[in-house]
Amino acid sequence: MGYPIQKQAFTAFLGTQEGIHSVILPSIYSSSGSKNLYIDKFGRARKILGYAKKNSSAITTNTGSSATMVRHLQAYRKTNTDGTFTRQLIGVFDDGDNEWEVWYSTNNGETWTFIEDMGSSSVDAIPDMAQFNNDLFIVNGVVAPRVWNSSSIASAVSTKSPDAGGAVNTAVGQLTGTYSWKLVSVEADATRHPAGAKSSGIQLQAEQGNVSWTADTDSDVKGYELYRTTGTGAVFYFVTYIDVRTTNAYTDNASDLSIVTNRTLQEHGDSPPTGAYLCEPHKQRMWWGRTNTNPRRVFPSDPDDADSIPLDGYIDFTDAESIGDVLVGLTGNFEGMLVGFLERSIWTVSGSGQIIGDVVDWTRRRSNAQIGCVSGRSVVRIPGGASYSDEEGRPQKTGQATLAYVTPIGDIRIFDGDNDIIISQPVKDTLGAFNYAHRTKIHALHDTSRSHIVWFFPGSGETEPTEAVVWNYRWGVWYHWPTMPFASAVSIETSSDAQLLLTGQAAVGTGGYAYTFFSGAGFDGSNINAQWMTKTLYGVDGNGTEVFETKKRYRWVDVLMLLTGGDDITIEAVAGGAADTKAAEVTKTISAEDVVRTGDGGLILTADGDSVAIDADLLQSIVMLKKSDGNYMTDTGVRLRISDNSQGSSWALEGMTLAYQSLPGHKRRLPIGGA
Repeated sequence: MGYPIQKQAFTAFLGTQEGIHSVILPSIYSSSGSKNLYIDKFGRARKILGYAKKNSSAITTNTGSSATMVRHLQAYRKTNTDGTFTRQLIGVFDDGDNEWEVWYSTNNGETWTFIEDMGSSSVDAIPDMAQFNNDLFIVNGVVAPRVWNSSSIASAVSTKSPDAGGAVNTAVGQLTGTYSWKLVSVEADATRHPAGAKSSGIQLQAEQGNVSWTADTDSDVKGYELYRTTGTGAVFYFVTYIDVRTTNAYTDNASDLSIVTNRTLQEHGDSPPTGAYLCEPHKQRMWWGRTNTNPRRVFPSDPDDADSIPLDGYIDFTDAESIGDVLVGLTGNFEGMLVGFLERSIWTVSGSGQIIGDVVDWTRRRSNAQIGCVSGRSVVRIPGGASYSDEEGRPQKTGQATLAYVTPIGDIRIFDGDNDIIISQPVKDTLGAFNYAHRTKIHALHDTSRSHIVWFFPGSGETEPTEAVVWNYRWGVWYHWPTMPFASAVSIETSSDAQLLLTGQAAVGTGGYAYTFFSGAGFDGSNINAQWMTKTLYGVDGNGTEVFETKKRYRWVDVLMLLTGGDDITIEAVAGGAADTKAAEVTKTISAEDVVRTGDGGLILTADGDSVAIDADLLQSIVMLKKSDGNYMTDTGVRLRISDNSQGSSWALEGMTLAYQSLPGHKRRLPIGGA
């Protein structure tokens, strides 16, 4: 008597975020078996889209002809006075020899205009950029910080107000004692410049004081705030506001009693530190981080004045355990805090920035994170409700926004403001193969339309990024994309408010290109080798529980796919438990003759942001699981491999049905002592 044929159906849909499909999950995060795939919003496993050059001609250095690496890409948006926006793409190009240049593009990277050469000392430096109001600040750990305003670049320095001069006015007045004055230039938007030098002490006896200065030449300045001591004191009190920039003199006859209840002068004075590695806006200030002299120090600016640093206003992320630790990243306005990422620890700064007495109410705290961060460019802000698997493989979901980042010990974690959680166990082997000697070059791209984060890594023996691992936080699954040679990546907002993903080439000599990412049929004209490898499929009993030990005769697999383009798809089967690279026992090629329905534009939805399914053909193929000797595959389990290596084709797995016969009495023999 024959054994009854049983069937196990698998839909490609992953299910709810709490219940990830048992077939899809292991296959996607297999470190070597699956590659160049992603999961769309409908839960289908799909071949990734490619990348194509954005600029038709390679970018070379401004002063020579050397090809360049696109070390950094940055989105910049200026708000114009009429409410419109000026959008630019800022790029840092590095020839690896003597040129480290800043350029900009007004057409999303198609053409570029030179801004400035930061010199040979900046070669190989990793830049950091941050926008504050309409200014874009640039640091690289070597030269003095720079500021770009959409049309010109300059040093980010504290522009002092005019120095005050004092003289006796013999007219009868209310001033008796020794007096000094200071001036503060004020711009139309209320930005205050650092105070100029005080006047020398002027002796008055029931007289008035004449204050004079050289009018400020900054056209943004609208007027001046005048401050003065009392006749016996050293504190500067507000006296009056002078609302005309060209004014250069004032006669002061305000009594000491009338000014001592006014606000006192908040001293400004320092420019951002030369050689700062980091900059980040937080609480209406720009925070400058890390120098070679002070590797764990941050310098908050004055309110609404990014390039003016209060005297002695720094904060050190230092305790008894922090010797040798180094600040590598800053994230502002996270749950009301500034987060400082060091290599071995994570710190937070809370507070409003209010001045209480003579102290600003910043409170620093070392978090409970067990390890720090590899690079600030690896940090990405993730919305609440993100799905992941814990170290035991159990599905979890975050309750609040978190920060995802790469650690120096080769894993990826999320940080909730106090604690860290490892989320990358599924790709542990893949991460372990990367070259962390060049960890400063690891960087991330947040593709919000597909709910995944791409981390670019230098592969084994590589000095620049060559591969990527990807976390889909909608579904809690991981991917491996092995051909990603990009030194930089950015998500920008186009004039139509669409998301555009761009990457920058990592190679010097053959570089000089920006790429549209996740767009196109191939990898810059090369084939995309995509492969989906299942976990071992064992079949199930009547309760839906997998049957691991019983041998089965595997008869066929019925595969349903969507395909665009005319390239063939290969389906292979290997014995259960076999290695990812095991030679196939059964192979079939799916081609055009397997089309059972031609797409009409309404076949599937395309809300995931790509167009692969607009004109897709529906393919159905029954693969008989017969080996070359004519016998059906017999084992406790079976693995399936679906792949293609082509340009112009894209596919999505809609579902499949596995047919098999259980062979009662035939069980896997366990070794002595158990499995």
